[in-house]
Amino acid sequence: MSNNKVQKILVVDDEHLILRIITDILSKQGYEVRTAPNYHNAIQLLEAEEFSAVLTDIRMPEKSGIDLLSHVRELNEDVPVILMTGFASMDSAMEAVKQGAFDYLTKPLDFAKLTKVIKQSIEKFELQQTNKELVDKLQQINSSLEEKVSDRSRELKNILNSANEAIITTNNSLVIKTANPKTMEILGEDCVGKELSSLVKGINFKTIIPNIINNASTSKHAVRYGDKHLEINFSQYIDYETEEVFGIVAVIDDITDKKKLEQQLLHSTRMSAVGQLAAGIAHEFNNVLSGIVGYTSLALTRDDIEKVRKDLQVVDKASQRAIDVIKQLLTFSKQKEEKYTLSNIDEIIEDAISLTQNSLNKESIKIAKHYSKVPAVRMNKNEIQQVIINLIINAQHAIMQNGGSGNDKVIGIKTKVEGSDIKIEVSDTGVGIPKEVIPKIFDPFFTTKDKNQDKEQSGTGLGLSVSYAIIERHKGSIEVSSVKDEGTTFTIQLPYNQPLSESGSIEFNSDHTPANVLNKSESERKLNILVVDDEDFIRNLIEQSLSDDGHNIVLVKNGEDAAEQIKENSFDVIFLDVLLPDMNGLKLLGEIKVSNPSCMVVIITGSESKNIADNAIAEGAASFLHKPFTVSQIRDAVSEVLGVYN
Repeated sequence: MSNNKVQKILVVDDEHLILRIITDILSKQGYEVRTAPNYHNAIQLLEAEEFSAVLTDIRMPEKSGIDLLSHVRELNEDVPVILMTGFASMDSAMEAVKQGAFDYLTKPLDFAKLTKVIKQSIEKFELQQTNKELVDKLQQINSSLEEKVSDRSRELKNILNSANEAIITTNNSLVIKTANPKTMEILGEDCVGKELSSLVKGINFKTIIPNIINNASTSKHAVRYGDKHLEINFSQYIDYETEEVFGIVAVIDDITDKKKLEQQLLHSTRMSAVGQLAAGIAHEFNNVLSGIVGYTSLALTRDDIEKVRKDLQVVDKASQRAIDVIKQLLTFSKQKEEKYTLSNIDEIIEDAISLTQNSLNKESIKIAKHYSKVPAVRMNKNEIQQVIINLIINAQHAIMQNGGSGNDKVIGIKTKVEGSDIKIEVSDTGVGIPKEVIPKIFDPFFTTKDKNQDKEQSGTGLGLSVSYAIIERHKGSIEVSSVKDEGTTFTIQLPYNQPLSESGSIEFNSDHTPANVLNKSESERKLNILVVDDEDFIRNLIEQSLSDDGHNIVLVKNGEDAAEQIKENSFDVIFLDVLLPDMNGLKLLGEIKVSNPSCMVVIITGSESKNIADNAIAEGAASFLHKPFTVSQIRDAVSEVLGVYN
């Protein structure tokens, strides 16, 4: 607190248990707490004592927290009032904030947020009191202040006009009020007076902007604008003296050239890796073609149809292997950027090993794999596969520089869960990296490979820097530890989203795998599932598909009933139709993710519209079911969102 004076807080709620809990929490923070069970008792205390803040429930018998807010404003307009509200009265709470409430808290209360909001409200109250004392002094400032303000305004205008980014301000309806000169250059048109949402597509303004205006949050987005790539940062446009929110400030940067360079660099390193793998892939194809040619010629010499059938089965198997190799190679080398999907890391590692196996066999290098049960991770599969291949190739080169016998040539790959991260370790028995070099290895164009080696073994120095950028884009980390002449270990950590327990932490089984990561053998894990669809046969199909597994399934046919169920119960998975008779399913999705962020939502849609998919992902959807769908697709959707291995 800002001084030695003990701040006094009034807490008003008709539930005695809540009064007792809040009193205990705030008393431990050093506040003096008074409590009242209703409006009338609160008024008596307010008229008899002075308070630094008032914390009140909205819904109370007789008169509400809104009524109390009005009375507090009559007594002292500066005393901050914080409202407590349930989901059903959120609109009332937000309206009260507009009428002068300091903030609102949703029940059940987040007590860490409670103490933070109380502290902020009291700090604001004390500042307001101090400001009143300073008003007379401020009025004594001489007329030269106007000239200084004018100079400062001119300076700020010069800064805006010189900025290399477009800087736009809008009102609360997103109508553009001002724009600096760079805006015309980036957007190519005079946009003052137009709605920002009509100019920039691909952003869910209906969800994002109210959150910025009401909660002072910020938001960052990368979008396409014609043939340009733009990065847009949104924040409140606010008067910091009156705290009046005028609208939005949008700062727009043209990152087209940066994006092109990133894609070129990424593609270049992919193709470099493909070149290094070419010999092994050629060897693999020669083996496949030998099988196809040999057994085809053998089949042509036979009269026995059964023997011909067996020969053709071998040809079919070899052909499928060729298809798989081509698919892996094309997937790895293609330049097109892919969306993030929920993927199993061990499958990606296996594909990377498959592409490098022949090259490793040529040098008698063994792969030692130690996979643990780990949940699926939302990732760009191609990019993560590229990182694994880069690390395997680096490990191969380090081992070849070190020499040694066949038993000493080992690349180890290990996966495990550590906290809320998936950890991947790639180690080798190579030459190691000198201690003084380690801080530089992720720098572009830095390489530890000998420049005097033949071209196949020399490096460009881009593989690790690109890998670092990819992992950073996935909100993860990559680190290295090494001992000279003994080997090196690269450690990747990727975060994954898992439902939390009531205590707020991830629950783990005795084998250290998350408790909610299911395996087909773990039949005791039963889920609470809500199905929201206005078609009876759709609801019944999903219920019949999942009920045999013992899950608890609740069926509702509209958004209103769904909201009631979500308010009263906790669900692991929700199947949610986009088109509901009483509301937009995406709106309900947004409300679900606010009240229960850990709930996995599977969107049901009959549309292939990209906008629906983009908006659903922006709101937090975990997966999709496209109509029509099968029983196996329903079960796969549950498996996918919970990270089940098939």
